[in-house]
Amino acid sequence: MHSISKSQFVLGLQCQKALWMFRNQRDLIPEITPEKKEILDAGNLVGQIAMDRYQDGVEVVNEYWDVKGAIKSTKKFINDGENIIFEAAAAHPINGAYSKIDILKRVDKTDEWDLIEVKSSTEVKSYHEDDLAFQYYVFNNSGYKIRNCYIMHIDKTYKRIGNINPTKFFRCEDISETVISKQEQIEYSTNELCDVLLKSEIPNIKIGAKCFKPFECNFKNHCWKHIPEYSVYNIFQKKKAEIIERDHGATLETLPLELYPSGLKNIDLTSYFNGKTKVDEEKILNFLEDLKYPIHFFDYETIAPAIPIFQDTRPFQQIPFQFSLHIQETSNEEPNHFEYIHKGMNDPRYELIKKLIILCGTKGSILVYNQSFEIARNNELARDFPEFKDALEAINSRIIDLMTPFKQRWLYHPQQEGSVSLKSVLPAFTDLDYADLEIGNGGDAMRQYSSFVKGNLEKSLVNDLWNDLSEYCKRDTYALYKLLLVLTNIAK
Repeated sequence: MHSISKSQFVLGLQCQKALWMFRNQRDLIPEITPEKKEILDAGNLVGQIAMDRYQDGVEVVNEYWDVKGAIKSTKKFINDGENIIFEAAAAHPINGAYSKIDILKRVDKTDEWDLIEVKSSTEVKSYHEDDLAFQYYVFNNSGYKIRNCYIMHIDKTYKRIGNINPTKFFRCEDISETVISKQEQIEYSTNELCDVLLKSEIPNIKIGAKCFKPFECNFKNHCWKHIPEYSVYNIFQKKKAEIIERDHGATLETLPLELYPSGLKNIDLTSYFNGKTKVDEEKILNFLEDLKYPIHFFDYETIAPAIPIFQDTRPFQQIPFQFSLHIQETSNEEPNHFEYIHKGMNDPRYELIKKLIILCGTKGSILVYNQSFEIARNNELARDFPEFKDALEAINSRIIDLMTPFKQRWLYHPQQEGSVSLKSVLPAFTDLDYADLEIGNGGDAMRQYSSFVKGNLEKSLVNDLWNDLSEYCKRDTYALYKLLLVLTNIAK
């Protein structure tokens, strides 16, 4: 029988085919993307803070592949009387399933232990329960007396004051009852997945909603290569699309008429088949009549570190460090560009707010794309800097969402393929896109600025960063101006 690790077990619960490919076709595993690397790095930092919470702990440092060595090191620490062991390892005596627990903590003056798994989320998720249930299964069957099982996750209400306080940064939730209730299913699933790994041929498993939950599968590009760019998965919720694909195929051309969706998705589908742009001139005109000059085309860039970098900030709080503003005084003029990029490693918000209030003035509409984001950031800034509360709320009262005409399908181009993101709408109606930029999306901007703030960016690259950030955010707000021109020309 094949042995199986905790991470492989969780992968197998999501998809047995993915587990088989992970063990047998590792050449199909894509390189780690910058997004995933950032998540892994954040998880490692959170793990280090968890270790700082227990100053007397010892760590099993064997290489990840040295399972027997890690188990031996764990037992030696226990025999030496250690009470807190990081990365303690155990293996099931029969099926060889093995696991490392983030923190193995002795119950005072007993031979019982608590299992503590550290997560860099702000809540317990369902797959965390399966994760810890598997670890209980391994440790319990290998002879450990387990008292309680805890998920130690980030406390979203924590506010940084001074250095990070490891005790207050985390919240521990006892999920022992759930873990124990899952043991029969865990044993069944473990043995089933071990049997999957013995098979010489890849499991015949269809694609579907499971390819995205709890994570988008690393093998998605391989398994989905037969799916068109625009398919039933763009039109329907994934579980429904999965059923439709099995009965009728993934292409929209084979979709029976009786299954055509209603509402906005029907507009998308109709436009796709007839190749025509959908235009509702009356509603566009009504939208434009609410605009008042001077028009401010506005966009934020933010970072949201899991571990707060600045004082008085919370985990994952969105911190604006840059904004771009194109201001058009009248309908007959080209807009002028203004911006703010915080080029220090300190908290950017105070200086950014002052600059924003000056540039926005007190008159004219403020156009954004997806207003919930900018409004939420301004509300948070007003909360944290109450001296600017009135001015920021006044700015929010002038915000108008340019996404609305596209989201409501008052204007829709078949090239959008169901998406109303700025990256999809802009090239559908203008000659602009983001292909020529070094920074091409908000995620890239967030990662590169975070690298600078944390002191991880080479000094020789800093000036390039300012230029790249400026060009990217400037493109976002100029894009809003260009889309407003499109709407205005239609109304005329």
